[in-house]
Amino acid sequence: MLRGVHRIFKCFYDVVLVCAFVIALPKLLYKMLVYGKYKKSLAVRFGLKKPHVPGEGPLVWFHGASVGEVRLLLPVLEKFCEEFPGWRCLVTSCTELGVQVASQVFIPMGATVSILPLDFSIIIKSVVAKLRPSLVVFSEGDCWLNFIEEAKRIGATTLVINGRISIDSSKRFKFLKRLGKNYFSPVDGFLLQDEVQKQRFLSLGIPEHKLQVTGNIKTYVAAQTALHLERETWRDRLRLPTDSKLVILGSMHRSDAGKWLPVVQKLIKEGVSVLWVPRHVEKTKDVEESLHRLHIPYGLWSRGANFSYVPVVVVDEIGLLKQLYVAGDLAFVGGTFDPKIGGHNLLEPLQCEVPLIFGPHITSQSELAQRLLLSGAGLCLDEIEPIIDTVSFLLNNQEVREAYVQKGKVFVKAETASFDRTWRALKSYIPLYKNS
Repeated sequence: MLRGVHRIFKCFYDVVLVCAFVIALPKLLYKMLVYGKYKKSLAVRFGLKKPHVPGEGPLVWFHGASVGEVRLLLPVLEKFCEEFPGWRCLVTSCTELGVQVASQVFIPMGATVSILPLDFSIIIKSVVAKLRPSLVVFSEGDCWLNFIEEAKRIGATTLVINGRISIDSSKRFKFLKRLGKNYFSPVDGFLLQDEVQKQRFLSLGIPEHKLQVTGNIKTYVAAQTALHLERETWRDRLRLPTDSKLVILGSMHRSDAGKWLPVVQKLIKEGVSVLWVPRHVEKTKDVEESLHRLHIPYGLWSRGANFSYVPVVVVDEIGLLKQLYVAGDLAFVGGTFDPKIGGHNLLEPLQCEVPLIFGPHITSQSELAQRLLLSGAGLCLDEIEPIIDTVSFLLNNQEVREAYVQKGKVFVKAETASFDRTWRALKSYIPLYKNS
């Protein structure tokens, strides 16, 4: 009986995936034809070409949905390769941008990087069966049902690290639970960001013995002892005079642009330089049109622009934001003026010892944002007080900015314990380690 119900649910899941794919197809085709996206990854996505992981020894398969989830895997893979050199490593992502970033970071470490094949049964089963991983690690919870179940069928251990689930996602999984199916039941363990996330997973019917709160490892960064040297290097490259102020607008979306464009107009009149980093580089044209419409002088990073001749530089290349933060005097994290997005990595500016500001919509990191605000390590812009007033005040008061930096350093240092807890817990799930 249970096997029959499970088979029906699997068919239902595949049908839902097919319907979602058909609905998204026009948008996917548009992006493919206009922006050239997806062309390189089509063969792997549809299982026509399978990832090849050279060498012998057991395989660990790390997966992250996109850039943020992939990046947080860096210290985990570094530690894994150091302590378990006999293992082969595969890193996958659902997006081409995630694969590009992963390739830059993990291929030099000896890992194989690939796009994740589509989770249709007929595709993912053959891929997992060929690779036969011993351990599968999901970053934050981007778990795919057919992927998980096939990994379990061949005897792999499956684990979620830095686990989180949004309120909306939790509602969808509760609906599946009412249908008699616990989506996450095949997963062996969950290493979660905080108690809020633990309660959400408990409400989905996950047994408590599978859940551990180990903390948010997005806050982890290896010790950096020469930030001041990096700061000067980047400011020289940007041609910024020593006493010039630089505001960095990171991971910018259209909703953020609507708030910041009039602010940028006023800032450049005060001699402030602005580094504008779109979340999606293919949207650079939209940013250019907005700046041009308001007669704001700008240049593109890819064309060698610097602040010696323009007050605004638009960074139209990926993978630079985290490095560029170190050059700033003030950093805004985008996606925080749109409740549908809910923000991006709030910790990167703090890790670079730059004062952090963000908008009111931080649903993707609400618990972290609240702790940042309570500790005085970040400042939330509201919809009432004009942004220009807050930004001008901070830029004109170095003591206030320095206070934010010092509180940020204390916050980041305290949070590094999360990585140690996560790594200890992860090791207990490594098959050859826990059986030794």
